[in-house]
Amino acid sequence: MSDTPDPDRAARAIAENVYAAFCRVATMPAELLEEQTVLARLVEAIRPLVPTSSLGAIVEAANGALDAWEQRDADVHGPRVEEIDLGDGAVNMRANK
Repeated sequence: MSDTPDPDRAARAIAENVYAAFCRVATMPAELLEEQTVLARLVEAIRPLVPTSSLGAIVEAANGALDAWEQRDADVHGPRVEEIDLGDGAVNMRANK
């Protein structure tokens, strides 16, 4: 049994799924060394909203973290979160406009 609170586990699962889905289709440098930093930023954005906020607010927070990453690194460009399933942390992505 884990000592990690459920909202922390949920936020981490969502963040990992967002990051993985983003990286599958994103344009980015071949060797990305920021994985843990980006995951931490995603968790920081998502965690305060789980489980009390709307899914839309969580989607906005995750997309805000992705926006910030792209603003810091002009070589990174990828999709955005469209939907999140809080039950298992699954995400659906959409093309970034």
